[in-house]
Amino acid sequence: MNYEEEYFGILSNDNLYLDAMMVKQVGAQDKEIRVLRVWVPKYPLTKTSVITCARQEMKSYPPNSGIAHLVFDLRGTGDSDSLLGNKDYYTDLRSIKAWAQERFGKINFGLLGFPSSEHSSVHMWPLQPGSMLESYHYSAKGQNVSPQTVLYFSSYGNFNHQDEEYCVTLAEEGYDVYGMDIYRYLLHVSAKEKITPKMLAKDIQLLIDMLPSPPMIIAKPMAAGMALLLAANVPAIRGALTIGRAQSGLMAKHIFDHTDTAVFDLRKVIGSIAPRPVVLIHHKGNAMGGNEKRMNILFKNSKEPHRLEKTQKISGGLLLNLLAWMETKQS
Repeated sequence: MNYEEEYFGILSNDNLYLDAMMVKQVGAQDKEIRVLRVWVPKYPLTKTSVITCARQEMKSYPPNSGIAHLVFDLRGTGDSDSLLGNKDYYTDLRSIKAWAQERFGKINFGLLGFPSSEHSSVHMWPLQPGSMLESYHYSAKGQNVSPQTVLYFSSYGNFNHQDEEYCVTLAEEGYDVYGMDIYRYLLHVSAKEKITPKMLAKDIQLLIDMLPSPPMIIAKPMAAGMALLLAANVPAIRGALTIGRAQSGLMAKHIFDHTDTAVFDLRKVIGSIAPRPVVLIHHKGNAMGGNEKRMNILFKNSKEPHRLEKTQKISGGLLLNLLAWMETKQS
C-alpha cells in the first residue's frame, strides 16, 4: 500500500467541527504536497461514500506525485457537528479551502462535486457486491405518464453545477434523468478487482431493471468511452450521445483489466450499438472536446443510425435536439 491516512477535524468559519481524512503517499510532507483534491459528498451521504475513491486514486499515482486527496463529512452528517436546521454546506467548502491554504500555502485545490441540490434526490443503487452507484434523480416534468429515461454521465471525477443545469433542462422537457459521476462507481468496483466489460454490463443491466424504462445515455468527455462501451455490451440501452474524448477514459490501468485490449477498443465495439442510434460530438476548442482525426475514425467504424456533430458550445438545447433525433431512430 503506497498511501497513508491522516484523521483530523477542520473548524468551519462558523465554529463547527468537520470530521476529515486525508489520503497521501507514505511519508509525504506538507511542503511536498502541491495538489489537493477534495471529494465532496452529496447530502445526505457521508464521507464513507467517497473514501474508496480517494484510496483508489492514490494507488494510481507514481512515487512523489505531490497529490493528496481529502474526504470529509458535511455538517450534520457522519461525525461532523451540526446545529438544528443548519445546512450551510458551502460554508463547509469555503472553510476547507481556507484550511488548505493555511496548512499548505499556495496549492492546486479542487472540489470534486458539489454538496446539495434543490432539484434532485440522491440514490445509492444496490448492484453486485462491491459496487456503489450514486445517482441524482431529476424527475420528468409534464403530463407524460411514461417518459423516456436518460442516464447522464458527467466528466470523470466531477458532477458540477453545469451538469445539473443540463439535467434540469432535460427534466423540464419531459425526460426522467439520472445524473451521475460514473467515475465514483468505477473506483469502487475496481477496489475489489480490475474491471472487464462483462462486469460493467452485469451491473448496468441490474440498474436498468430498476429504472422506469430502458435508458438513453448522455456522456461528457472521458465518460464518453464508458457510454459507448456500455451501449455496445448492453442491448437494453436505447442509444448513446457522447461528447469529446472517449477512448482515453478506458485506459486507466488501476481500474480496467486490459488482459484483452480488444474488448476496450472502441473502434472495434462501436459498430455493435447499431441499430440503436449513436451521436458523437466534437466539442471544438475544448481541451477535452476530442481529437478530430480520432473522432472521424470512430464515426467511420460506427453504423447507421449515427451522427457526428461539431460545435463550439454544448447547450441544453443542443442535447434536446439530438435526443429528439435519437428517439426518431429507435426501433
